[in-house]
Amino acid sequence: MYNPFPPLNEKLLKDKIAEGKRYFVRQTYERGMQPRIRAAFLFRGYEENEKNIADLHFQKLQADPNAFLYDAQIGEHMERLIVAARQPFGFKIFYAGKKGIDWRPPPDYQSKMQKYIAHHHPNWRTKSGGDKIQVGLYEEFGQLFLKLSFEQEEDKIPFDEIEKY
Repeated sequence: MYNPFPPLNEKLLKDKIAEGKRYFVRQTYERGMQPRIRAAFLFRGYEENEKNIADLHFQKLQADPNAFLYDAQIGEHMERLIVAARQPFGFKIFYAGKKGIDWRPPPDYQSKMQKYIAHHHPNWRTKSGGDKIQVGLYEEFGQLFLKLSFEQEEDKIPFDEIEKY
């Protein structure tokens, strides 16, 4: 299963805090699972003025027993964030960074997207020198989405949908 997010490390954590991230939501992350690990987690940072968004993200994770909302200004929480950034044995921890249109999909996913577009948007035909189909990868509350756009049309789909093709 494709995972576009980088592993969380101490430098990344410190950089995000320096950029103003204060709240971090942890959730179970199936895309990060690998053989011989106990669990994979995804962390998503929010700035101080985004506390209500962090709370909403956390509330959406009620069914996830591993969900947690960290406040980097609480000493105990900061210590736990540092432990997570050190990638403790048996766990893989990733950071949800936004990709947007700068994202370049792996070749097998390019093929899947072409099949999806051909099936769901058969009228999206590019011409030499004309508009191109734009594909962006976006994360919302730990879930991956693709945003496809061509001329005046847009399609936003869960990333899992592409994996069916």
